[in-house]
Amino acid sequence: MEERDYEESMPVDIRSSVDRFEEMVRKQDACFFDVITFEHIVNFYEQKEQWKKAIHVMDVAISQHPYSPWFLTKKASLLIYFKKYKQALELIDQAEAMDPNDVSLYILRSDIYLEKNQHRRSIEILTDALRISDQSDREEIHLEIADVYEDWDKYDKVFESLKEVLMINQDNEEALSRMWYCVELAKKHEESIELHNKILDNNPYSYLAWHNLGHAYFDLNMYEKAIEAFEFVTAINESCDLAYRDCGEAYYKLKLYNKAIDQFQKAIEFSKPYEELYYSIGICYEKLRDYTKARGYYRKSISVDPKYCDAFFRIGETFRKEKAWTNAVHFYKKALRIMPDNVNYLMGMAQGFYNLGEIDPFIFACQSVMALNQRYKNKSDYEKLVGFLIDLECFEDAIQLMDFAALEKGPVASYAFMRAVCLFKVGERREAIAWLEEGLNSHFTKLKLLYKFAPELREDAVVSSIVEQYK
Repeated sequence: MEERDYEESMPVDIRSSVDRFEEMVRKQDACFFDVITFEHIVNFYEQKEQWKKAIHVMDVAISQHPYSPWFLTKKASLLIYFKKYKQALELIDQAEAMDPNDVSLYILRSDIYLEKNQHRRSIEILTDALRISDQSDREEIHLEIADVYEDWDKYDKVFESLKEVLMINQDNEEALSRMWYCVELAKKHEESIELHNKILDNNPYSYLAWHNLGHAYFDLNMYEKAIEAFEFVTAINESCDLAYRDCGEAYYKLKLYNKAIDQFQKAIEFSKPYEELYYSIGICYEKLRDYTKARGYYRKSISVDPKYCDAFFRIGETFRKEKAWTNAVHFYKKALRIMPDNVNYLMGMAQGFYNLGEIDPFIFACQSVMALNQRYKNKSDYEKLVGFLIDLECFEDAIQLMDFAALEKGPVASYAFMRAVCLFKVGERREAIAWLEEGLNSHFTKLKLLYKFAPELREDAVVSSIVEQYK
């Protein structure tokens, strides 16, 4: 031990040692290296990701230092990387015979079973490790247990494992950093609030604990309390850009858009200019109906990510709200070039063509919606398109679209009245009355659709008589 301590204190010429080792291999000479030198050579090859050479060094080291478990353990970890689990387990067994209380061996063995998707066995091994570990090792073991449960998608168990870590050490940054998304997935918001309040009672300057507390309040829709927690984060750690962003989200939920903008701006000051931050500011200005400023920030987000299709779409939406339909369609098209299967983009473009009175492009947009996978669209999309077709006097197309939608999505309450409108418009009164009666019989409250698209029917004596019968 004294010799090792002495060697560790001495400078090591790693390059010289590596050259000497490679010369020994090349000439097949016998050359002795001490343990520390071997460790440096192994680390040299690892840093260069020359894994096979690193394993060869360890083979030589094991032959020269058969009673040093470090090389057995190190080689086992590399064999796990190459999925040679049987060989790795044999080496772990050898190392354990020399040092049965080495917790790292339990962790390595657990890693093997985790790689083999044997989560239960992996947990059993780590639980055994807890029995032989001291206080300093238990933090790491509980973090490893959290890893296994996370891979197993058991987030309630991840929460409990991270909680165990924090019971040992309330300042453990890894546990605190991982806690917020674990709480979100495990729905442990109340438990998180209780836990982090206890931590803050002992350490009120733990900005990570304040951040986790803010997330828990946010997910419970307690936005005022979330803001208070996030503001504590930035008071303690002024450069925490995530807290400004999250605080901005809370202000946005409260519809305090100017305050949200201030927080998003601060987040940008302390981070690189993420496209999402510019986009969030654009959304706020859009809510404030300052469409010019909104477009300016959407364009900034596009300058960071030229394929940010949602930003193109939102620019189109701002023009839609100003009824600048040609400009709106232009930006809907840009969004669709990046994501052609997005139903919202297609619906936006369809509405644009409808308002421009461009029937053929509008019909093509309808066909594009029809061609989408049915899980991307809903009944209301079709209902809206049918209404546009009726307004454009494309009655046959409207009926065909309703036929297709009914096959794909099932019955829709409004279709009977909309079919009746189309049939009245093309002079098919007998069939129109049949559909009107069906609608009145099953969904009388939808009658307003008949008069919305065909107000002249209010003066139709036959229609009025039929409606009276169903009141």
